[in-house]
Amino acid sequence: MNERPEVPLSQLTTLRLGGPARRLVDAVDEQEIVETVRLADERREPILIIGAGSNLVVSDVGFDGTVLRVASRGVAVNRTDHVTRLSVAAGEPWDDVVTRSVAEGL
Repeated sequence: MNERPEVPLSQLTTLRLGGPARRLVDAVDEQEIVETVRLADERREPILIIGAGSNLVVSDVGFDGTVLRVASRGVAVNRTDHVTRLSVAAGEPWDDVVTRSVAEGL
């Protein structure tokens, strides 16, 4: 888990807007995501959960709490006779998932 203080959120949004987060945590797996949310809850600290930062507008004042950037990766395709199941980690880039799905005929 990577944790940094006072990171400008403008660096993390596609619109390049936003003041600093009190604390930014990059979580790469489910355990880190759950732990970060649990700690923020224990501290009674606001939490903002983001992915790649698209469709996100943040005030220039920033966010006085923890920003959790979900960076988990992984795609699994499970095929049976009549069903194809695609399991995608929360931090997987959407465009990559769509491209792979189309390439595999899903």
